[in-house]
Amino acid sequence: MSPAFKEWHVIVEALGAGEQVLILRKGGIAEGRGGFEVKAEKFWLFPTHFHEQLAKTKPAAQKFFTHSQPKNEPVNLRYFAEVVQQAFLSDWAAVARLDAFHLWTEETIRERFNWAQPPGLHAFAVRMHRLKQPALLEVTPEMNGCKSWVDVPLDFAAHASEPVLSDAAFAEKMAALKLP
Repeated sequence: MSPAFKEWHVIVEALGAGEQVLILRKGGIAEGRGGFEVKAEKFWLFPTHFHEQLAKTKPAAQKFFTHSQPKNEPVNLRYFAEVVQQAFLSDWAAVARLDAFHLWTEETIRERFNWAQPPGLHAFAVRMHRLKQPALLEVTPEMNGCKSWVDVPLDFAAHASEPVLSDAAFAEKMAALKLP
């Protein structure tokens, strides 16, 4: 079993297109208030339409929206991520400075920032990899619900992949991002 991170489909596609290298998260309800943690340095991106709302993203995200997937239908896993930097940001000014690096609206990020004590968000920069052939994953009941992490029966080494961004393009994005 390997870890998979559940994220809105639209954000997974933005990450997979190289338009975003940053994930901001407070946590899922299943983790409890303040209970989120980055559980793995390498993980699958599990796209979900659970809670996904066009109104909570910037207009630039619209091109990544697709129709909702019926519950319990197989999911195509197309990407995995490697965490290259992470921080818990408890200062709103530090979070606001990251606005150009993600596709959520300010209102959405403020809502997440202020949800639960202490205020703040987990920020993690990821190096994305695209599978040469998507992996079809049957969704089990354990994978459903509002939680950030699930286990999936896929081995990273068994799937040929390539980085989404060249080394130079990724280094440029990381230099601009500058997580504290």
